[in-house]
Amino acid sequence: MGLAIVIGLISIGLAAWTGREGRSRRGWVIELAAWTIAVALVVVSLAEPVWLEESGREEPGRFVILVDGSRSMAVRELGGPRSSQVSDILDSLEPSADIYTFGEDIQVGAPDSWTLGGTDLGAALATVGDRYLGQPVRGIAVITDGLDRGALRREAMDPEVTDFQVPALPGPVTFYQVGTSEALQDLAIDEVIAGGFAFLRTPFTIEAKVRGTPGLRTTASLHREGRHVAEEPVLLDEAGWGKVRFEVTPTRVGRSAWEVSVPTMVGDAVPGNNSYPVVIRVVRDRTRVLQVSGSPSYDQKFLRLFLKEDPSVDLVSFFILRTHEDFGAGWSSGELSLIAFPYDRLFSEDLSSFDLVILQNFNYKPYFNRQPEALLSNMANYVREGGALVMIGGDRSFDLADFADTPIANVLPVKLGVTGPKTDGRAFQPVLTDAGKAHPLTRLASTPEVSAEIWERLPEMDGINLSRGLATDSAMLLAHPTLRTGGRPVPVAAVREVGAGRSMALMVDASWRWSFSEAAQGHGNQTYLRFWKQALRWLVADPDDRRVVVSPARENVMLGDEVQLRIRVRDAGYGPVDQQLVTGTVLGPAGTVESFEVMTDAAGEAVTRFETRVRGAHRVQVQAGDGAADQAESVFSVSARDPELAQIVPDSAYLQRLAQAYGERGSYRPPGDHSGPLQDERATRQVFDRRQTALAASPMMAVLFGLFASASWWIRRREGSR
Repeated sequence: MGLAIVIGLISIGLAAWTGREGRSRRGWVIELAAWTIAVALVVVSLAEPVWLEESGREEPGRFVILVDGSRSMAVRELGGPRSSQVSDILDSLEPSADIYTFGEDIQVGAPDSWTLGGTDLGAALATVGDRYLGQPVRGIAVITDGLDRGALRREAMDPEVTDFQVPALPGPVTFYQVGTSEALQDLAIDEVIAGGFAFLRTPFTIEAKVRGTPGLRTTASLHREGRHVAEEPVLLDEAGWGKVRFEVTPTRVGRSAWEVSVPTMVGDAVPGNNSYPVVIRVVRDRTRVLQVSGSPSYDQKFLRLFLKEDPSVDLVSFFILRTHEDFGAGWSSGELSLIAFPYDRLFSEDLSSFDLVILQNFNYKPYFNRQPEALLSNMANYVREGGALVMIGGDRSFDLADFADTPIANVLPVKLGVTGPKTDGRAFQPVLTDAGKAHPLTRLASTPEVSAEIWERLPEMDGINLSRGLATDSAMLLAHPTLRTGGRPVPVAAVREVGAGRSMALMVDASWRWSFSEAAQGHGNQTYLRFWKQALRWLVADPDDRRVVVSPARENVMLGDEVQLRIRVRDAGYGPVDQQLVTGTVLGPAGTVESFEVMTDAAGEAVTRFETRVRGAHRVQVQAGDGAADQAESVFSVSARDPELAQIVPDSAYLQRLAQAYGERGSYRPPGDHSGPLQDERATRQVFDRRQTALAASPMMAVLFGLFASASWWIRRREGSR
């Protein structure tokens, strides 16, 4: 800009100087001055100066309106939503007011929908106080049903609090209530009390609180993952409350989704709260074990003592058994020392009541004289359906008891049907395999190295039952140091997951030596105890301890929430499986099916997410291989219950308490009362008007430029110059 001025002045000066000959000094000086003024006017215009005019006036203070935009305002009553009353109140208030919508936070403008949650009236009032701090406010109007989820309502309605603090406001406040309890019809399950977990085969109670119209008689139903279980009558008292109790006996461990519901009546204000789902985890209080031994021995004695002394075990044991031949040998009952072995009842009627069956050096043939194939099939099916089986070696076990080609052989972790010698009587030291170092059953220390050292110092075994090697999907935990079959070591201890159950084969009958020899060496008997404790824990483990596990991050979620599903995959030796393709489905209550595929990482884990769209129990099923042990499932429950709608009866007492807390600067308007709000007419504000005019846009600038430019030209011509 400065350069332009200089160039302009130089140009004008040169033009005037070159035409000075023959002219008076006064004439060319006046011409030069006229041109200078003209150029200055152009330069000033280019600088865009403005002309400011200021004036002030006094106006009434601002009026503020807070409108509750929460979902409770959409509750239906008298044939329409509660929010329909808001427009009538707004029409009665000042149209130029500052309007805000509040829920969990505060937003500028009136609500266009009633979808906010976490209503916090105290925070909204505090925000208004901060926003208009130092400004005179003529009045504040709050339009709400009084259902406040914030701390202010809890404090205001606490009978032990006599003097509570309300947020400071810059003006008087009027509370307008919308909604009435008389026009409300809502039957709901208000709460379900189940404890979160239950014990297997032990009755537990599911109790529900029902809320609705006083004196109403109705029924409450109990469902388990969509299947009707029970129904109980409910009578609501004079306050509109009732209770219902259901007693349930769980038959398997794991998670299951239950739901208590009441009928949805015509005109129900909130149909979503007519049911209440809850996921309950069933665990074992005591492990029920059946120990069947074909003959007394140190091994049988040590194991029975271990099981009896464990307070978490409920043991039923049979040994020195009568055979059916004893009954035909002419012996009287007094001459036989023990009761008859109730094999038929145990392996048909009572089998499902046991968590674990131990066949210890047991030959079924002398006892199963009636339908042996059916009883052995019962045991095999018991394992596949979630039971656990241990077969321990001896001179009456495995191939010595002709278990090959029976249904039991199909669930064992070793292959039976050895031709030739069926045992090897030479002493040997079992070898811990790589799978045994990782498997929880044989991990005797915190690190694999220390665990291997413990196994190396244990005493030798005095013989082994032979097999044809590992069965499919089995893991060898202990191996024979020299004997081999099919190119691999002969198994000493092996485990297998079959369907939903597990099995273990211990091909020796001298594990008791681990306790006896350790004690003699001053190490105590911890190895023996730890081995069998871990075996017991693994064999009867719940679904969260299996090779393939799927776990929802949350078991109870809201409709529309996202559920994170975490999948963990282990091999038969419980090592992580990397890059394993996992396929899965989520089965919804309405028959909906959604599929997914994920790949595991180096830790054997994968994560996927599922967006809930349907209310009710959802069962997740995953497959991480071809076998039954590569499957897992879990359950989560989706609720349409909205915490914002847990209470829907308008709280007039709370609004009146707030108005009283503000004293003369607070007022309450009941439903239907649209009378004017409290106002402070003395609250005024000074409004300043500022008017600015751009000089470059003024016609006067063009007129002055033309005038001085013309004057310069006229003077030049008058002096006889061109």
